[in-house]
Amino acid sequence: MTPAQPVGSKREFRQAARRRRAELAASVDRASAGSAVAEAVLRFVPERDEERLRIAVYESLPDEPPTGPLIEALLSAGHEVIVPIVLDDFSLEWTYAAEGTTGDQATVTRLPKDATSSADGRLWLGVDALRGCDLIVTPGLSVDSHGTRIGQGGGCYDRALRHRDAWTLVVTLLHEGEQSDAELPRETHDAIVDGYVTTSGRVVRTAPPQPFGT
Repeated sequence: MTPAQPVGSKREFRQAARRRRAELAASVDRASAGSAVAEAVLRFVPERDEERLRIAVYESLPDEPPTGPLIEALLSAGHEVIVPIVLDDFSLEWTYAAEGTTGDQATVTRLPKDATSSADGRLWLGVDALRGCDLIVTPGLSVDSHGTRIGQGGGCYDRALRHRDAWTLVVTLLHEGEQSDAELPRETHDAIVDGYVTTSGRVVRTAPPQPFGT
């Protein structure tokens, strides 16, 4: 866990967080981490009898907490899972996750904004597809106790989360040790998350930050 001291600028923190992630990812047991993440995130899935829910997840990169087992578990439970594709302007387009195509890791595809389908022919659902989701799982480099999230710097999720419904929970996945005791830098456009899940299976709900100007 990062020390409870000022973290400096976003850029400085992000550089340090990337170095820390590389170290943590090199030592993690990905099979155990994937199982722990899946079991923990499933606790956030709303319980609605015989109802097919829409859950937004992401297909993890090699150094990120693995999401393959989570996606497979959600699909096996009968839920609709959507995953993002990064457009060339760093907007997020969304498509359905297909059972059997999500391994331990996936490669992020970046396509032109005017494309109408992904390279494998999967239907695109629109950049506003988070509207109507019952749970949203995001990547991130760190989260503090107030739900401030530091991502990779492209602003993809800050923009995408503007489309979510106000009641929809947003959860970030972290390696154990990436959470921050110190308050992270936050700007008015930064989307706040409701909690985070670590690769050890730990679930933490965050407290809303004070509004700007208070």
